[in-house]
Amino acid sequence: MSRLTREEIRRDEVREAVFSASAWFAEHVRQILIGIAAVIAVVLGVVLFLNYQDRREADASFQLSEALKVYRAEIDAPETDAIDDLFGTPPDSAPGEEDDESAEAEPEEAVAQEDGDDDVLSFTSEAERRVAARAALEAVRESYGSTASGRLASVYLGQIAADEGDTAMARELWTGYLETSGGDHALAVSLQLNLYSLDRAEGRGEELAAELRGAVATETSNLPKDVLLFELASTLDQLGDEEGARETFRRILDEHPDSGYAIRARQQLGPEPAAASPFSFGG
Repeated sequence: MSRLTREEIRRDEVREAVFSASAWFAEHVRQILIGIAAVIAVVLGVVLFLNYQDRREADASFQLSEALKVYRAEIDAPETDAIDDLFGTPPDSAPGEEDDESAEAEPEEAVAQEDGDDDVLSFTSEAERRVAARAALEAVRESYGSTASGRLASVYLGQIAADEGDTAMARELWTGYLETSGGDHALAVSLQLNLYSLDRAEGRGEELAAELRGAVATETSNLPKDVLLFELASTLDQLGDEEGARETFRRILDEHPDSGYAIRARQQLGPEPAAASPFSFGG
């Protein structure tokens, strides 16, 4: 009886392993194909979703830019001659042949100017522009509220509300933007300062001063410390705490001498009183 060599044993083991794998694959081929199809479907779904998000963000950005054209449009109020309004048309300005010719030429000139400025928007009053801008921005916010551009539209809507005196709506819109977009960027800093201004305007100075003192002490705010100190000093000044305000303004000069707020703090403090001369003449 012949003995199997090691090489023959290895070949038998390999054949057995291949046969077992083939048998297992044949038995589970359906499950394997379903798993592969599921993975492909997930990957395809992710790609399609990302493409959809990109297209949606692009559409939102375009719509926001169009709305901002309205928001920033010029105010072109009709000019009137006060003298003519009070006393009527001067006698020497009665229409003559020369005026008739110019009157006939004016419409053509106006049409040419309008044709040349098709992209320039203008309104006859601030109120008219505000109404149009609000409608355009609300359309962006309602259709694309989950996008960055849709959230940004709420910032401008908040500014419109503040301009109209609706501070509650402005606060709601600005606070909502900060909650969804974070507070570690320049726009968030500006909005936070706007909210501080609303607090002071609405008589919440005591609460704001306590909040700012806590933020300065713990250094947990997203705002730089010199900004917090200046806001605290401004709040104390409004509350009538002149000594506390001056002390806080001086703290900005001592701790942040190179800050832009140091210049503003120095302006608030005013010129330092001149030192008394050690010499006196004549009593």
